[in-house]
Amino acid sequence: MNGTLLQAEGIGMRFGGFQALSGVDFDVKENSVACIIGPNGAGKSTFLNIITGTLTPTAGTVRFAGQAIAGLAPHRIARLGIARKFQIPSVFPSMTVAENVEVALWGGRSPAGIDEMLEIIGLSRRRLDLAGDLAHGEKQWLEIGMAIATGPKLLLLDEPTAGMTPEETRATAELIHRLSNRCTVVAVEHDINFVRALDTDTLVLHQGQFFRRAPFVEIEADEAVRDVYLGRR
Repeated sequence: MNGTLLQAEGIGMRFGGFQALSGVDFDVKENSVACIIGPNGAGKSTFLNIITGTLTPTAGTVRFAGQAIAGLAPHRIARLGIARKFQIPSVFPSMTVAENVEVALWGGRSPAGIDEMLEIIGLSRRRLDLAGDLAHGEKQWLEIGMAIATGPKLLLLDEPTAGMTPEETRATAELIHRLSNRCTVVAVEHDINFVRALDTDTLVLHQGQFFRRAPFVEIEADEAVRDVYLGRR
C-alpha cells in the first residue's frame, strides 16, 4: 500500500488583514492523483505557492517524503522532487519538440529517454516540429513531459486544460492517469468537464478551507458544492 507523500496540517496564510487560508489539512499518497477545485479566490494558487516554497505559511506545517519543507527556498523544494506546471505553457519555441524534452532530461533524474517521454505525452509524430508550431494543447502536453523528465516525485498542475478543446481536455485527463505510474499528480482546475474526465479523489476549497473531499461522482452530486460554484454560499 502506498504511503503518504505530502502532508499539510493546519496551514494558515494571512496577507495583512486578509486570511487567505485557515486550518487547511491535506495529504496525498505516492503514485496517486488528486484534484483541487473551487471558485476564484478560494485559495488554490496560494496553497500551491506554499507547497513549492514561493510563500511561507503563517501557520501550520508541510511535510514531503517525511521532511518538513515549509519555509524552504523554492529551489531546495524542487530538488527534493516537487515540480510545478503553470497555467500558461512555457516551452522553447525555436527548438524542436524532441530538443525541448532533451533539455529537460539533461538536468533531471528521470530514467526515461526522449523517445519514451514523447510516447508518454503523445507527441512522437511531432518530434522534429518546432515547439512554437504546436497547437495550444500540444504545448501543454510538451511542458508536462518536460516536467516529468526532471524525475519528480510530485507534479503540481495549475489549470492544465485552460484554453483546450474538449478532445484535448479528455486526452489530458488520460495522460495524467498514465503519469501516476511515475509520480503523484495534484491538479488544480476550474474546468468541471476536465474534473469529470479525471474522475478521481477531489477536494473542494472554499473561502480558504477544504470543506469536501470525496470521489468526483459524490462531489458532483453534492448540493453544497453546487452552491459554492453557483455563488449561493
